[in-house]
Amino acid sequence: MNWMASLKERFMDRLSPATLRSPLLWSTAEGLARSPLNRPAWRADAVALRYFLRQTKRAYRGGDPVVWANLLFPSELIHAAGAVPFYPEMAAAVAASLELAPRFLDAAAHAGFSPDTCSFHRAILGAWSEGYMPAPACLASTDYLCDSAPLSFRYVAGEIGVPLLLLEIPFRGDDAALALLEEGLEETALRLAEACGVTWHAYLRGLGEAVELSEEARKRLLEVEELRLRHPLLLDGRDALGHLSVLASSFGHPDAVSFYGELAAELRERGERGEGREDSDGVKKLLWMHLKPYYPHRLFEHLQEHGGRIVCEEYNRCYWGEMDPRRPFRSLARKLTGHFGVGEGARRARVMRELALRHRVDGAVHFNHWGCRQSAGGAALVRRELLREGIPVLLLEGDCIDSREYQEGQAATRLEAFLESL
Repeated sequence: MNWMASLKERFMDRLSPATLRSPLLWSTAEGLARSPLNRPAWRADAVALRYFLRQTKRAYRGGDPVVWANLLFPSELIHAAGAVPFYPEMAAAVAASLELAPRFLDAAAHAGFSPDTCSFHRAILGAWSEGYMPAPACLASTDYLCDSAPLSFRYVAGEIGVPLLLLEIPFRGDDAALALLEEGLEETALRLAEACGVTWHAYLRGLGEAVELSEEARKRLLEVEELRLRHPLLLDGRDALGHLSVLASSFGHPDAVSFYGELAAELRERGERGEGREDSDGVKKLLWMHLKPYYPHRLFEHLQEHGGRIVCEEYNRCYWGEMDPRRPFRSLARKLTGHFGVGEGARRARVMRELALRHRVDGAVHFNHWGCRQSAGGAALVRRELLREGIPVLLLEGDCIDSREYQEGQAATRLEAFLESL
């Protein structure tokens, strides 16, 4: 985005931990975000940008408790405490987009962390070791989807002596497992409220409000999904892949309702004007699985040049049912067990097949992020499931964070050959 390029130009040469806590950085960032020169592709992008600027400023400027969380930990639990949700995996993606990740990865290697582990978490630990991460009041992680999150969070929690809240999600999603998870969620919430200095009564009131907001946002997200089905080429998947950060961090906050409401309204407006129809001839519609590279690359340009368009994405979708603010812990338990990545790998494969058939895709691309055991390890299973339906799948090797592990020419050649085969 234009604001990111401008911010990088002004501050990158003197970026330091102190800069991230400087009022000048945040006033400049907010000013650039409001500038007429900053023209996001969609109105909803401006809502997301304002939300993330406010939350990140709160995290670095101090005053409110900060909770580090992994991507599957319910953001509703954090917003209920009035705390700042900070997602280090997202911070690693931002560092990669600013081309800072190699520096942090090298710092992690110097500190003794294995290069065989996930680069998201090695970048986090490298940035932490150099003072670039905000200090948390506690760290909160689920044991899904990633093995690295509980381990890296445990290291940081031990280094600074703050609580680590580890939420274990049962492998099976039956009634007994759901009741056990409900108890675990309540215990985790109690410890989170204590770490953030919030009374239990005030926390429960905040949680009811957060779950109510989450349900409103869920309804609007479902509306976005239906509109994308109706107009598959309106919202380019390479832009929609960025919505994962909104999905993970803002549910339980009013801005999630605003974001998806604005996105649904603009999709409807553009669809009524007939946008997205004129370039539909010969387009190869694709499902994109797992994540994307976050450093500068031309992968999506190569895809579009050869007639490919991403019309649906694995992670950027609603996977849970209706939520009841009167039973917040039961609602959150159902949300967590509803995730297709929880349980057997065959479950994920079935969900990907259903998603591909629903969107009538011509093919699918699975980005095999190096170090991501649960996703790359299950890629062959997913591929077999899609091939049974006659849907070709490209397994594309690479790394989401470390640009040194990505070969542009090789990836472009394989992608071009795959698209031509369709």
